[in-house]
Order: sequence, then C-alpha cells, then structure tokens
Amino acid sequence: MATGEHAFGRPTRRRPPPPPSPPAGPAVAERDSGLPTGHPDPEAAAPGLRRLRAGGRRWTFALLAAAALIGGCFAVQHELDRAADLLLRTGVHSDGTVLAVRRKSKAGAFIEVGYVFGGAPKRVWIDHTSDREYAVGDHVVVATDPARPARVRTADEPNEDRATSSAAVLMLIAGVVLFPVGVVRRIRWGQRLAAARRTGWYPAEVTIAPHRRLTAADHHPPDLRITYRDGPTIDARGAHAYGVAELADRPRRAVWVAGTGDNLAVLFPAGVKGKRPYLVPARVVPDR
Repeated sequence: MATGEHAFGRPTRRRPPPPPSPPAGPAVAERDSGLPTGHPDPEAAAPGLRRLRAGGRRWTFALLAAAALIGGCFAVQHELDRAADLLLRTGVHSDGTVLAVRRKSKAGAFIEVGYVFGGAPKRVWIDHTSDREYAVGDHVVVATDPARPARVRTADEPNEDRATSSAAVLMLIAGVVLFPVGVVRRIRWGQRLAAARRTGWYPAEVTIAPHRRLTAADHHPPDLRITYRDGPTIDARGAHAYGVAELADRPRRAVWVAGTGDNLAVLFPAGVKGKRPYLVPARVVPDR
C-alpha cells in the first residue's frame, strides 16, 4: 500500500506536528522562583559570599565550643573522681563517727563526722552524695590527705569540691544546649550560601519596619519590605535583630538580595557608621 493512502483507497491527510515549545529561559525560571527578570550584579558576589561564609564559620566555632564544653565537663569530673580515689587509697585512714545529719532543699545533704588525726580530735562536714543512709552514731572510715589535712573523705562519700562539680555541670548544660542550636544554624547558613551561589545578587531597595528608629532594647527580628530594581516587592523577616536597629533610620536603602524563600540574604553596602558590608539573613513572609 502506498504511503498516504487509506486501506480502502481514500487518501489520508497528515497533520503537521506542532512546533516545539521554546525552552524555558533564565528569565522564565527567575520569574517562577520569585526573582526579578533582570540579571544579578556580579559586584556583590565577592562581599556577599564572604559575609555568608563568615556567618557559617561563626557557627562552626560555636559547635567546636559546645564540644569543648561537653568534653571539659567530663574531663573535670574525671579528674575529681581520680583525685578522690587516690585519696582513698593513699590517705591516712582513721575511724570516725557521724555526729549530725543535715539536709537542705537547695544546699543538699551533709554529715558531720568526728575523728582523730595526728592525735587531735577533728570535726568536719562532708558532702553526702552516695545512696547510704546515715544516722547519728554511725561508724565511718575517714581518709585524710597528710599533705593537706583539710582534704577529707569517707569510704562512701568522695566529698568532692562542690563549686568545681557545679562548674562542670554548668559546662555540660551549656554545651548540650548550644550544640543542637549550632547544628541547625550551621546548616541554615550553608543553605543560604548555596542559594546565593545559585541565584546571584540582585539590586534592590529595602525599608526596615516599623518605619521608625528601633530602640536599643528592641531585639525582635525586623520586618523588611524588599523591592527589586527590576522585579516584584516582597515582605521578609530578618533572622535576628543584632545591628539592624542602626540601619533603620532611613527607608529605601540600596541593597543586594540573594536567594529565595527561607534562604534570603540581604547585603547592605555599608553597615553601621560606614563600616564594611553588613549582611542580614532573612526569609520571605508570604501573604502579608
């Protein structure tokens, strides 16, 4: 059968294929992502990326500091335990008697022990941290450091320095609180850096709201009205308020903006009092 003929001899009409749709250019991709249709400014790339990398480094150092605090806590506690064990092994042992038991809700529990050291009777308050229950008249074994007679412990109570132990606990708490915060913030700065490299830096104007000079006591993240030079106006919110109060004295400041969505970076050409470029991490606030 010849090409173009029907099975019953009638000719068929072929419809020409539709023309291929043009590929989505950079302008279409930028418009769909909320960026302006213009071109990014290469002048802002170096200072902007430098400030983003600096922000990421700060949180890297914070992670190292958190790890140091946690490790320092365990190191201090290990040294206290080692010193207490050494005192029990090498100290001068003597028999002692519990003279008093005191329990305070905030200060903890203590026992007063009477014993003889160097031929002289001694009385000392010992920190009660073990599970042993004491009563007046109980017998205890006291270990005394011959070089430092003020260092005393019993067989069950290490009697470690409470101030040092409290400092170790505070180090642990600070490290445990700081570490997850540092992880989240470090990831966010990495995401902002990647977004800025992907989109480039677009010239824009920003007005920091409220449209009055923020007071030094106002530490809330600022609201930002960003107007791209060749594009839309968007509302955003800064990730922090540090330093932004000094930049709120004049509306419609010239800035560069990189990234989209939750990973915006607003770069002021000059920071407070004409210093080097200042960067404000921010996120888009939709439908405001």
